Amino acid sequence: MVEISLFRFDRKIDSESYYKPYIYEDFEFLTLRELLLDIKRNDPYFKFGKTEFVKINEKIVNLDENLDEIFKKTGNFIKISALCQIRSTKDLIINNDDFIKTYDKFSEILGQNDEKEFFLKLEPLFYSSKIREFKEDFLGNSAFVFSNYLIEKFPCKKDEILNLIKNEIIYYIKPQFLLKDPFKTDEIIKNLAKMLNFNFSKKENMVSDEEIKNATKKVDFSKFNIAVYNDENLQNLVKVVANLVNFELENENIGYDILKFDKKVALNLAGEILFNAYDSGADFLLVNDKRAFYMFDTLSKELQKAQNRSLNNFYILMADEFLSLLKGENIEFKNHKLEVKII
Repeated sequence: MVEISLFRFDRKIDSESYYKPYIYEDFEFLTLRELLLDIKRNDPYFKFGKTEFVKINEKIVNLDENLDEIFKKTGNFIKISALCQIRSTKDLIINNDDFIKTYDKFSEILGQNDEKEFFLKLEPLFYSSKIREFKEDFLGNSAFVFSNYLIEKFPCKKDEILNLIKNEIIYYIKPQFLLKDPFKTDEIIKNLAKMLNFNFSKKENMVSDEEIKNATKKVDFSKFNIAVYNDENLQNLVKVVANLVNFELENENIGYDILKFDKKVALNLAGEILFNAYDSGADFLLVNDKRAFYMFDTLSKELQKAQNRSLNNFYILMADEFLSLLKGENIEFKNHKLEVKII
């Protein structure tokens, strides 16, 4: 049995969107497109028009992807929504005027050269980043792939194109595709960053994967509910010694690289993640990245102000501190802005 929750909205008659359930006892469709066509046959009010990409469980998927591969990732429940829900006009069909408008920036450089056909294929990338929630004039991840394409096709315009995106690349957040990224966005970003002489920061582990795997487990943490930010090995350890609490944004970008260029956007990104962990019911958030500790704890007052919320009895614990506590060692929680209350 397969259970589907499908995003529905009609701008002409609905005041709010909703999800409609569909259940299939027998399932013989090869692709996501075939599934949506079957839903449309049985539900004439459902529309998806010429849509080529949607989101499944908040990750981007092409309609021609194999359903068996999708279910290997999701299990037998999938939540299908429009690429950008707030721009939905009818179910999975969206108004993409904001995306189309960004072509104007490139047309000024291209002159009489028309490259709109390739540009339009990049629509899912434009809606793949949270940045536009906080910065409306961000050109989108689509701009990077398009820029790389134009540089290869019109090398004489390389400097002009790089000049257009040099202040945009700092906002890059890797797009989340359920299966694979057909645009190879991450590879392209590395190429552009090299051209621009821009370096993205890397994760700064407090403890190694080996230390986590060989951690001493003397102290009982079974009564604690612990959320972990972006570290699978640490999650696996917590599953053994405590109650792991998963939260929706546990692998999202904290905005560390953006901080020195656009503090407001960075605080919004990190604040959403921190309060998502807080709302998950966890006792504390465990991190194995010095950058994450800085964003979540050192800047915690600013994050609370940005989110207009308070963190009550919630704190951030570093991975090395957690491993020491597991050994039964007495430690001092130095340089913490949020009070640690391990009892």
